[in-house]
Amino acid sequence: MTHSPWQPISPSRLELGEGLRIIDGTVHWVDLLRGELYAWTPGSADRATLVRTFDAPLGFVEKASDGRLIAALGTGLSWLREDGSVAEIASTGLNPSRHRVNDGSFAPDGSCWFGTMVHDGSPADGHLWRWDPETGETSCMMSGIEIPNGPVFLPEIEAMLIADTVAGKILSKSLVPGSSVEPFVTVDGGSPDGVHVDCEGRLWNAVWGGNRLDVYAPGERRAKPLDLPVSQPTSVTLTAGDEPLVIVTSASIGLETPGELDGFTIAAPLSLLALEPARVRGLRRGSSSQKDHSKRTP
Repeated sequence: MTHSPWQPISPSRLELGEGLRIIDGTVHWVDLLRGELYAWTPGSADRATLVRTFDAPLGFVEKASDGRLIAALGTGLSWLREDGSVAEIASTGLNPSRHRVNDGSFAPDGSCWFGTMVHDGSPADGHLWRWDPETGETSCMMSGIEIPNGPVFLPEIEAMLIADTVAGKILSKSLVPGSSVEPFVTVDGGSPDGVHVDCEGRLWNAVWGGNRLDVYAPGERRAKPLDLPVSQPTSVTLTAGDEPLVIVTSASIGLETPGELDGFTIAAPLSLLALEPARVRGLRRGSSSQKDHSKRTP
């Protein structure tokens, strides 16, 4: 039997692992619904540690250009001060009993874009927001995406990509004011969740319900699949250096009988992962997602 290159780095099974970020060389992620923040140092023999717990859903924590740690927390953004206090900096005005934050990212101009979604089983009402650190204003940029994941920004073409998880599509939008949203790809055999662009320009997409990552070469819209030992991967990132690691968060929520690694954050050396072109699972425009979205959890 071939030994799997994937190894767990989280201390326990998470409900909804999400939000991979590398901050000052340390890998961070969250258990979103439990409001937990984890940290792990690449090369460490130990598993990650729980560094902080909040009393609200936690989508991600990322360092802004001015050095502040910014968290997608509750229904908006907050500054995590060094003294342990929390200061809200961006309010969406949404009701936390119905809405919560999801994924997000900082844009090249220093603004933070983040998604919100319904979490109480009521009719879908997803949005993508932009917080401007210069003015302090929070603006709704997109609506009609039930579960927004991402976005990621492509500075060379002044565009962003965002996953419309329920629709099973990754969308493209130019950052030029007034531009429309265009389809990038439609994903079969699962639903697009977190997205990441590595230092070589490859696009990585965690496919919820698909037991895989989809990897797109620069300029390509046809993916190479990378099988995973988790059924609900949620986000992906790569470490820097000559021997990068591929790190993936996953979720156990909704699984009646989770597999051995479902819900764990896992890591594997990029050099040990085969990206086989012959096993492309299809990015066919107009194809339908097969995910059951009744729990609305990604």
